[in-house]
Amino acid sequence: MYKWSIITLFLSSCSLLGCSFSNSATTVARTGTAGSTSGPHIIKMMQVTDTQGGGASFAYGAISGYAGASADIGHIGIPSNIEGYWSKGWDSFVKFYYLSAPIDSNLAKQKIETLRNYYKNHQTFNTSMHLIVDGPRVRLYYTMNCFSYRMDCSPKENADPNGWVIHQSNDATQLVLLFDGIGEASDTPFPGSPYDK
Repeated sequence: MYKWSIITLFLSSCSLLGCSFSNSATTVARTGTAGSTSGPHIIKMMQVTDTQGGGASFAYGAISGYAGASADIGHIGIPSNIEGYWSKGWDSFVKFYYLSAPIDSNLAKQKIETLRNYYKNHQTFNTSMHLIVDGPRVRLYYTMNCFSYRMDCSPKENADPNGWVIHQSNDATQLVLLFDGIGEASDTPFPGSPYDK
């Protein structure tokens, strides 16, 4: 009875004070990578927000190759919004870009669940999100990091009825695309942006 009194008191306090619970079931990725397939870019600010109100930064600075820069992004759930400032070029900026857009979280959740249930034997949840900028275009991918050259990445039967799983060349990991959008472009920095000094 003493144990239940403590639990009741704790829950009552949380309802009054507003506690935040971290539910590992809502975490879909802890690592994020950023890159480009079209030459040098700089990502000054890129924030992905999830449906629980949490978020992760993909502002990794100078990038030039595919999803090379990597960082711990904490605990991010199903993405719901993306906002950022980035540029093309390094020493001299060719263009400046800005994007603020919703992400279809229901579709993103379905794609993530498809990949999480895709493999026959690959059970690891060493998952990550890859952000790719190519000029004004921004893409956000999700992967479970199964590499065919050293892991069993064979799919279950009828694991991808919607054709969402993307198979990369060279035995690289399988992906699902969560967002694909085009930002605004400008020859000068956007007012109030990290480039506006």
